[in-house]
Amino acid sequence: MTPARTLTEALRALDQDQLTELFRLRPDLGYPLPRHIGELVSQATTSVSIGRAIEALNAWQLAIAGGLAVLADGATIDDLRGLVGRPRPAISGAIEDLRRRALLWGTDADLHLVRAARDHFGSYPAGLAPPSPHPLTDRQIDTALAAAGDQVRPVLDRLLWGPPTGTVRNADRTIRVADARTPVELLLAHRLLRPLDRDTVIMPQEVALRLRSATSDYLLGPEPVSPAAPMITGRAASRTVIRSASAGAANEIVHDAELIISDLDAHPRRLLRDSGISTRDVQAISRALDGRVDYTGFLLEAASAAGLIGSPDRITVLPTTEFDRWVTLPGPDRWLRLATAWRDADRYFSSTVESHPLSAEAVAPRAPDNRRLIMNAAASAGVGTVINVDDLAEVTAWHRPSAGRHAQQLAVVIGWTWQEATWLGLTALGAVTDLLPAVLDDRPVPDDLAGLFPEPLDRVIIQSDLTAIAQGPLEAAVASTLRLLADQESRGGGAVYRFSPGSVRRGFDSGWAAAEISDWLIRHSATGIPQPLRYLIDDVARQHGTVRVGGAASYLRIEDPAQQAAILAHPEAARLQLRSIAPGVLVSGADPEEVVQALRGLGLKPAAEDDQGRLLTTRPPRRAGSRRPDPPERRQAAAEEIAAAVLAADRRLPRPPAGAGASVDDGLESLRRAAERAEVVRLGLVDGNGRPSTRELRVQRVGDGAVHGVDPGTGETVSVPIARISGVLLGDPPN
Repeated sequence: MTPARTLTEALRALDQDQLTELFRLRPDLGYPLPRHIGELVSQATTSVSIGRAIEALNAWQLAIAGGLAVLADGATIDDLRGLVGRPRPAISGAIEDLRRRALLWGTDADLHLVRAARDHFGSYPAGLAPPSPHPLTDRQIDTALAAAGDQVRPVLDRLLWGPPTGTVRNADRTIRVADARTPVELLLAHRLLRPLDRDTVIMPQEVALRLRSATSDYLLGPEPVSPAAPMITGRAASRTVIRSASAGAANEIVHDAELIISDLDAHPRRLLRDSGISTRDVQAISRALDGRVDYTGFLLEAASAAGLIGSPDRITVLPTTEFDRWVTLPGPDRWLRLATAWRDADRYFSSTVESHPLSAEAVAPRAPDNRRLIMNAAASAGVGTVINVDDLAEVTAWHRPSAGRHAQQLAVVIGWTWQEATWLGLTALGAVTDLLPAVLDDRPVPDDLAGLFPEPLDRVIIQSDLTAIAQGPLEAAVASTLRLLADQESRGGGAVYRFSPGSVRRGFDSGWAAAEISDWLIRHSATGIPQPLRYLIDDVARQHGTVRVGGAASYLRIEDPAQQAAILAHPEAARLQLRSIAPGVLVSGADPEEVVQALRGLGLKPAAEDDQGRLLTTRPPRRAGSRRPDPPERRQAAAEEIAAAVLAADRRLPRPPAGAGASVDDGLESLRRAAERAEVVRLGLVDGNGRPSTRELRVQRVGDGAVHGVDPGTGETVSVPIARISGVLLGDPPN
């Protein structure tokens, strides 16, 4: 097979699986969708896309890319070995990784780093100057160093690791060794420094490499980079204990998520201007979770990421229709939904401790990548290994050098991630649990782990002190009804619910009759209904509905004349604009809901009715529309679809005819070379309607998204958009 001569030829030689892998590694290349390989190359070689791709490299891949930026174009693996001092297989693996990301093309004996990638490392990659026009030999350097003496060492040490330049007056003057008076003049005289311009000197690349080689065989930095990630070690904990702790945490978070979403169902919270939930509302919700505000914020974020809560009007937060389905799932599936939503969310949940849960401030596109990176590093230690969180920073910095350059921020993110993973049960007692691999590998919870999730119960123990005890997680419908009829006082495996006049009245307000409440309690009580609870239900039933409120704007029907007189005499009557229009009938200019709330504040127990005199029950709960993130398999399918579309479109494009002695080359690199040589090229073009054409052009410049040149036939100045170019033929056209 003929080796590729350009990046475009290299990409055109890829099969669909390899092209899919490119779009998976560099997802930004799929947006906008490239119409052919030429356009894909244009997108892949922009400085923005190259920057994103390089930031995704690990430390070893980045070192190899930096080494290629130091070397001249067309370097070999052996050249790289001279810079990094590592075995050939380690270098070959990194080279292949760079090829898969379209940062590099060519054979191992002719490596070409994409120009934009070379530019990314700046003028002095690894702190080294470009190769000298007339480099000194190692022997000449050693002789010059010996002759210059130790007095020049401080200057050399300052320039050794970059930047390799310094400011000196009249740097370009000729200096003889005998006339040198300062260390810089000595170095210039011995050619260990050379003038870059009138006021700047530079350390030649060969001099810096010779000096670096005296201390290490790794020449790209003061600290060698390992081809493999650092290992995380720690003592082994009891896997049985770890499994039990992780199962307890997983069950707890499922129960707590249901609890706070049910609270939002009963008391919808208003959103702030930044789309977040106010600190006061979060604190109110957290009372059901022992006042843990940070944990409550995390649960709200996780529920939102899982599509269980949302806002139908951007004003209030409500459960979604997806929540109603979620509560019917088995415990392992409910937990997995929360855990995978956390893994893939493009937000930092714990940062909302200082802002507001669900606010736009927490959006962070790199959050899912960083979260996976940290948890994969933890998983590498093995299940049951107790991990020192500080060790994760070193591993994470190797996998993501860009994050390692911000050590303080990295430590904060690792701290957040570890705490959240502990809440989810992915880690427990400082160790990795069996649940973590299931989340990282997109697998269902294994059967042996699923067995640690207890089966939901449909019965509670009702005691004579008006409490009900749940000895484990309850079925969703049972828990929902019990929270309607009683106030939940504690949570977890032994949740306690307390019946009170106010809680029982909620049942009546929702349309339940006394007999229905009693029947439901009999069905779901393992101990029957204690007498005190029966008395409570009957007492509330006798009082409920003695005052009925309707709209006219509002009216009140009161059976007791004394009660009517007391209401009219109360100061609230004036605010509500109450007046009597008939025996037992009052009207109000206030909204019926306002009248009901005011009467309840007076200690009364009114019931609402419609215009036919029928009691109104609670309306069906409002729900926000469901929203779920795309699963990983869908994202992979998207990469496959993009690859297939690009290949199919590229095959339909015509190829420029090859002339005698011409070489087919439609990459930007070759167009830049043509500009340097003022060569004539023939461009294969595609117009806005997909119609192909060709034209000749003597290239002058490539930039600003276009190829600029002169038509050799007419002398006309022409600019051709790069996006329209489907192919290039170099060399003068045949006669």
